Amino acid sequence: MSPVPLLTWINGEIREPGDAKISIFDRGFLFGDSVYELVRFFDGVGVGMDLHVSRLARSLDETGIEGFDPEDYRSICNDLLAGIGTGDACVYLQVTRGVQVPRRHLPDPGLAPNVIAIASPSPSLAEIGEPERLPVALVFDPRRERCDIKSTSLLDNVMMTIRAEALDACEPIMHRDGVLTEGASSNVFVLHDGRLLTPTLGGERKILAGVTRQLVIEAAASLGRTVEEADIPVETFRNAEEAFVSSSRRLVAAIDSIDGAPVDDGRPGPVTMSILGELHRRIASETGALQGR
Repeated sequence: MSPVPLLTWINGEIREPGDAKISIFDRGFLFGDSVYELVRFFDGVGVGMDLHVSRLARSLDETGIEGFDPEDYRSICNDLLAGIGTGDACVYLQVTRGVQVPRRHLPDPGLAPNVIAIASPSPSLAEIGEPERLPVALVFDPRRERCDIKSTSLLDNVMMTIRAEALDACEPIMHRDGVLTEGASSNVFVLHDGRLLTPTLGGERKILAGVTRQLVIEAAASLGRTVEEADIPVETFRNAEEAFVSSSRRLVAAIDSIDGAPVDDGRPGPVTMSILGELHRRIASETGALQGR
């Protein structure tokens, strides 16, 4: 039986997309007053699941959204994977502060959160060969300070992605004061003078602590390569020997051009390939997804 294209979970009920509805007075809809996570599954095993649950707990704590146990993310994912009929999927979870009538900025105490999740099939590990290649565009980072919280308030990210698409790029790489921050939906890594660099967490300009970012750092270490957290000037990025982004959906994607100029020869470099290969090996060791290949 073929997998179901898309399935939703809303406050404990699995629904078809056409029946997936919540109130227009939900604060997630009106204010972006909600947090989210997305986990990539291979053969029924969530990549970095413990890290996702931990980050969700932090987001809920930082925003003061109450009434949902982040550990329940695991069982919600299991229910949806069973429903769509495949263990190769992405599961998006969003927890809103809840419904408030009438609309006002200050939330009432004791609101019950709305919890929604969406599962969609994705390629198996065996189907992933070379990394996706991404042309990127450099854009100024106009966002507010708390980008370390995985909030759904993503209008700036959407606008920058639209701008990147107009420049024939697939992902905007943001910068402020001449220093890289992150992608609109990814973390960035740069190989320069033989050093593998990534922007610093918790610096003057906060960035999201990406789960796959952490997995890349661990994979690189197992290959004998240290990832250095550093301020990365835009010009260093433009002159990179290799560059790639990491995200839960893409794992690792090679940056093949920056503002239309190729990175080296435009092909994924050996460091990018080795790190992706190590991530594959680690995932396969947990899932057995490549057995018999």
